[in-house]
Amino acid sequence: MKIFIRCADAINRVAGYIAALLLVPLTLIAAYEVFMRYIVEKPTIWSWDLNIQIFAGIIMLGGGDTLRRHGHVVMDVVVQNLSKRKRAGLDLLTSLFFFFGVITLLWGGWDQGWASWKAREAMPTVWAPPFYTMKMLIPVGAFLLLLQGMAEVLRNLMVLRGSEEGS
Repeated sequence: MKIFIRCADAINRVAGYIAALLLVPLTLIAAYEVFMRYIVEKPTIWSWDLNIQIFAGIIMLGGGDTLRRHGHVVMDVVVQNLSKRKRAGLDLLTSLFFFFGVITLLWGGWDQGWASWKAREAMPTVWAPPFYTMKMLIPVGAFLLLLQGMAEVLRNLMVLRGSEEGS
């Protein structure tokens, strides 16, 4: 169990790092577009499309790392006074909803992404960059979330067993 948890954490740590690095080109492209639009008065046709795709990459690659860091929204008012074991039990119970959503996202995202990939779908804009690359990020991000969710379940089981390794 510990090996799986460490591997899932490591994979999502790297994906989160990549997502963080993508903030640099996102910011630079936005700044360039602002300069071109308001100073030079010649807006680009590509910056908005590219920023949408980069932002999708940030969101989809960063979801698993956010879960690893416990950064997703939680009802603190409900769980703040619970013991570690009770919190782990509640997390295990609510993980059923999590896995239903993530597996649905993985399944549907794969169907949408693969269909888009086969059709070589392009964004419906003037520049028309490939859309399928962005759509294929949906199952990738869902897989990273699923992987980290499984690691969190294992951590919670360890807490319920009395191990100190839990979250």
